Parts: sequence; structure tokens; C-alpha cells
Amino acid sequence: MASFFLSIPGLLACGALGGLLLLPRSRRGLGAVRQPDSTRAGMQIVTSGVILAAGLWVILSGRYDADAQRWASGAIGTVVGYWLKT
Repeated sequence: MASFFLSIPGLLACGALGGLLLLPRSRRGLGAVRQPDSTRAGMQIVTSGVILAAGLWVILSGRYDADAQRWASGAIGTVVGYWLKT
């Protein structure tokens, strides 16, 4: 699994998710407007897309060992299960 995180797709996936987490948030005080639900849905879609892309890369490329492929299958299953639940 370490070989995935040190590869180009792994670094891109981790960098994208890290960048999303570090985006500045609006300060919520008295009278602050809450972010619309469309922002939340957009972030869910982007995060799911990054995880799905990374998982598919590991499975379809065939360059990773069985442990990494199990991790990728689990990540894809988790994302699909989340979207089926909602």
C-alpha cells in the first residue's frame, strides 16, 4: 500500500484531499450566513471522485500488490455504499 501513496496517482489523490481540507472556511458568528447545501454536495462529489479514481487506478493498472488492491476495492465499496445509502 505504501507504493500507491508514493506513486503519482497516490500523491495527487492525497494532495487533492489535503487541499480540500485546508481551504479557508468562512467564520461563523452572529449573523453569519451558513454555506448552502450545494457546497456540501459538491464537496461530497469531489471527494468521492478522487477516491474512486485512485481506487480504480490501483485495480486497473495491475502494478500494485494484493494488499493495495484490497484497500482499493474497500474504498470503492465504501463510496458506492455511501451513495446508495443517500
